[in-house]
Amino acid sequence: MAETAVMTSGPIAEDNIINRRGGESIYQSCVNLKKRLAELPNFESHLREMDEEDLAHGNTDPVASLWNCLREGYPLLTIYNASSPEEVLEVDPEKVPEAKRPKAATFKFLQASLKELGFPQQDCFLITDLYGESTTGFIKVIKMVNRVLDILEMQGQLKRTSDVSSRAPEKGTVKLTKREHILKELLETERDYVHHLQNLQLLKKELEETGALTGDPSHQIFLNLNNLLDFAQRFLIRIEQHYALPEERQNWGELFIQHEDAFRQYEPFIANQMRCDEVCLKEWDRIHAAPRTVDLRQMVAQPSTLNGFFVKPFQRLTKYPLMLSELRKQTENPELQTDITRAIDAIQSVLDSANDAIDKEHLASAFTELDERVDDWKSLKIESFGDLLRFGTFTVLKGDNGKDSERENSHFSQKSDMYMVATKLATRPTDQNTSPLIIWPGSCVQT
Repeated sequence: MAETAVMTSGPIAEDNIINRRGGESIYQSCVNLKKRLAELPNFESHLREMDEEDLAHGNTDPVASLWNCLREGYPLLTIYNASSPEEVLEVDPEKVPEAKRPKAATFKFLQASLKELGFPQQDCFLITDLYGESTTGFIKVIKMVNRVLDILEMQGQLKRTSDVSSRAPEKGTVKLTKREHILKELLETERDYVHHLQNLQLLKKELEETGALTGDPSHQIFLNLNNLLDFAQRFLIRIEQHYALPEERQNWGELFIQHEDAFRQYEPFIANQMRCDEVCLKEWDRIHAAPRTVDLRQMVAQPSTLNGFFVKPFQRLTKYPLMLSELRKQTENPELQTDITRAIDAIQSVLDSANDAIDKEHLASAFTELDERVDDWKSLKIESFGDLLRFGTFTVLKGDNGKDSERENSHFSQKSDMYMVATKLATRPTDQNTSPLIIWPGSCVQT
């Protein structure tokens, strides 16, 4: 699968969405949000419970930690009540069963944010965003909680002025080793990659909300993007978590191996590229006209620009073996080297499967084209030929006295037999439909 260059009609602005670096990752957002919550009055008990839970379960993931905390519901009430509202939010334990109290508290928080804080409906998360399993949904929760904290900060309700960097401090000394450079590149480019997928999902949402794409066309273009993005965000969390460990506790090969099955989600998305391109071109006028923001309009400036976003998963997948190979060169521990080799093989297996799927898509397209080009199949049925193995232009040798000729050949297999359908090459633009030359099993034909 060839990488498609991103082309535009003019110079790309430095702040263009195409070359903009990834923003704050979900991992960084949770680390920074926890710091902000520490400034909130009466939130200490929730943080203490969070730390106790993490210690009890050996959890070192700040995303899971904060997610579980906010799912309790009551922390959201504490956040809202810090605004000193006329009516303090609370859940009546006499009226609400214990199992339903967390969601009841969350509902009260959302309702008060809409009515009292003036939040637009589209800026509020849904109950399912917090209690579901989608990282994309939880990002909406983080954004809304941060906006409430922004309001509290403007009201002077936080204990001190928050001055948290939007980026986590980088590891290493002033001069990084080659190994540290490789890992730093892995982390930063992974953040950028996830950011590109998030932009693609925003475009999907925009096209569906405006009615530019619905139903089958949207699915044919974006396929399993939502699942792929969710995995990419979760994998980035693990990369950031692993990156924060001391070097002696890091095993990057094992990290990739643990996600071997999840990487299979790349296969259908990559294999769908040809159909994606076809549907994009067919629906291009609607796609091009729909976006309402500058960033999304830049994404659909022209087909090749949009295509550049769709090939990101393939490009990213091909990068992993290269970076892991470089990392292996900087690793002296034989066991760690072995794990990295296994990780490279696992990623390569996904790439091979994706390429096989792409080949099948091309063969299916060629099968349809062949069926349409032939005027008269006589008594033959193309469906009975079996699977199409390959197609292309080859020289057909007819024997000692025959005249060789170039024909467009399509090779089929049926059980243990092989069939070849050869059609004459068109010599004039009007020569589109031809009669087939069928070469049966056992024929002395070389291609």
